[in-house]
Amino acid sequence: MNYSDFIYDFNLYLCERFGYRNCCSVMHNANGICVSVHVGEMDLYIRFWEYSCGVGHYPDWSIIIVRSNFKRNQQENLKDLARFFQEYAPRYGYKYLYTEDDDYKYYQTLSLKLIHRGFSRQYNYGLPLNELRCNVDFLFKERIFLSLIY
Repeated sequence: MNYSDFIYDFNLYLCERFGYRNCCSVMHNANGICVSVHVGEMDLYIRFWEYSCGVGHYPDWSIIIVRSNFKRNQQENLKDLARFFQEYAPRYGYKYLYTEDDDYKYYQTLSLKLIHRGFSRQYNYGLPLNELRCNVDFLFKERIFLSLIY
């Protein structure tokens, strides 16, 4: 797969949302690519796997959030990142969103389901992007509703 268009879209999203231009560091590997972003208020490390070969119980065509830390508005920014993946990732063949060794509780923010419980307390969570859409849209609508009440 040619990743340049996908990385271009991801860089554009990061620029529009956070104001940082061309901040993705991309590493190609046998499974796909890994993207690292360390600027200002963001610390992201995300794997975009075409082929998983069953490693970590991830299916092929998975987006794996290893680290997604924002200095401000952690939950809101993580949900927004998930919405970006829901909209753009299927255009490039990606079908799933997962977390790896989720000590930061991203799975709670995104309502992901447990897919693998490792021996050393490594828990992986995830959902197909089309199922995640309902959960994140619900959370987004809930936030709008609550903002209208208060």
